[in-house]
Amino acid sequence: MMSRLTNHEVAEMFSAIADLMEILDEDRFRVQAYRRASDAIRDLPAPLATYRDRGELEAIPGVGKAIAGKISELLDTGELQYYNRLQEKAPPGVRELLRVPGVGPRTAGRLYRELGITSLAELKRAAEEGRLATLKGFGAKMIEGILQGISVAERQERRMLLAHALETAEELILALRTAAPTLRQATYAGSLRRGRPTVGDLDILVAADDAPAVVRAFTTLPLVARVESAGDEKASILLHNGTQADLIAVPPALWGSALQHFTGSKAHNIRFRELALARGSSFSEHGFRRADGTVLTCATEEEVYAAVDLPWIPPELREDEGEFEAARAGALPRLVELSDIRADLHMHSTWSDGRADIRTMAEAARARGYSHIAITDHSAYIGLTHGLDAERLRAQRREIAALNAAYAAQGIPFRILCGVEVDMTPEGSLALPDDVLAELDIVVASAHIQLRQSPEAATERLLRAVRNPHVDIIGHPVGRMLGSREGAPVDIDALARAAAEHGVLLEVNSGPTRLDLEGPAVRRALELGATIAINSDAHHPDNLDWIRFGVITARRGWAGAAQVANTWSFEALQEWLRRH
Repeated sequence: MMSRLTNHEVAEMFSAIADLMEILDEDRFRVQAYRRASDAIRDLPAPLATYRDRGELEAIPGVGKAIAGKISELLDTGELQYYNRLQEKAPPGVRELLRVPGVGPRTAGRLYRELGITSLAELKRAAEEGRLATLKGFGAKMIEGILQGISVAERQERRMLLAHALETAEELILALRTAAPTLRQATYAGSLRRGRPTVGDLDILVAADDAPAVVRAFTTLPLVARVESAGDEKASILLHNGTQADLIAVPPALWGSALQHFTGSKAHNIRFRELALARGSSFSEHGFRRADGTVLTCATEEEVYAAVDLPWIPPELREDEGEFEAARAGALPRLVELSDIRADLHMHSTWSDGRADIRTMAEAARARGYSHIAITDHSAYIGLTHGLDAERLRAQRREIAALNAAYAAQGIPFRILCGVEVDMTPEGSLALPDDVLAELDIVVASAHIQLRQSPEAATERLLRAVRNPHVDIIGHPVGRMLGSREGAPVDIDALARAAAEHGVLLEVNSGPTRLDLEGPAVRRALELGATIAINSDAHHPDNLDWIRFGVITARRGWAGAAQVANTWSFEALQEWLRRH
């Protein structure tokens, strides 16, 4: 019988093979071949069986004759003998070690071969008992980092990044609208609608007159790998990319009630139901049920909140963190919107580690309707990013001046600021001298190395940069990487107060794996008088789209447009820079 494996499951199998091969110290070129195949299969738009039926498996990038044969074996049997043989050499638990940030396949292989470690629990015991210190190269700082990483791994569950979840949900909804053109409304709900940085399963809500027809359309979409369950109003599917998505179909008259209910959060909804009960009604996705048995249905969320005498509360604020009190007092902020953004003040070009030249980045920004940008290539410090020293920065300034002159000659109201992303040393000094920084239009100071510091050292590092009169923005302040690194233990209150005092912007970095500062930290920073900048940190023109995720994160922090430097006109930014 033919296997029902999804593309995602096959890609995961090849990724596991690559990990096990590297753990066993096998040929690195074969390891890379399996990784390339895994990456290519994961992004395929159609099921692997379709490619095989067309005789096109070997046309997939990274898939040669040998790997194509293994794909066929998996599709036919659901198993792969080669993978089984690898598992006999290295127990599956060894691969579990890779969940620990900083532990790669080679390190996991050493831990297995030299100490016999085959699980997270064994690794934790070995670290606590001092056995890791017997391995060459395992110093106290590395062992401390492994213990912190184990803590991260133990708390992790399978979740998608916000960017991936949005892309998948919107692709799914577009496909559903095409397959079921009569449906009235469709959107995503749950933690994705609230803009959480990571998301579990997708919740898709639709309003339709014929719910069973929409469910049938949903379960037969080409994106669907497997139908887990299906009824007249609900369905649960597994997509080829490994994502689970649940559909809820409701009549149009219940759209508002259902959307509020399925958006959450749990804490927000508990408070909301308490407000309804205080007015003699119980609330659910079906509307308000009164004591006399009658039901008030709500076709919009505005009607839902109006029923408890409140204005509509934006989804990003629905965490029971003061939004009800603010709504009752008429103090809900007008949150920043993507359309408010007029500039991007942190991006890279081929002068350092970017993949497009300055003109290309500028034209991509102009196409988005921006009036100005800042080119902030890396300083020459880390040694891995082809960073800029004083001489190359001055050469870059000449190129930017020529581009600005060309725009002015054509009457195009667009300006490029010459900046830098200067590295902070672990102590907080900067990788370029003050006289070089003084020549630039804008300076972003960021920490990229040695983020495992004490709270006091991590905070003082940033405070020293804030106090430097040439620093304009603190880039990705805590340095977190979602799913792999928690970031530095920075005292956000101290940082925000200093930033407010010295007129330095705190960045919300929109990179999908960063979203740093996170929402709650943004809110606290704004409360203490700081101003933020929402930047893409783009290294390619396509990355400019990342700004959307930064805006969502800032909205979770209650940010209004005036509190975001990217909403200012070029003249207003110039005036701010002059004062600063």
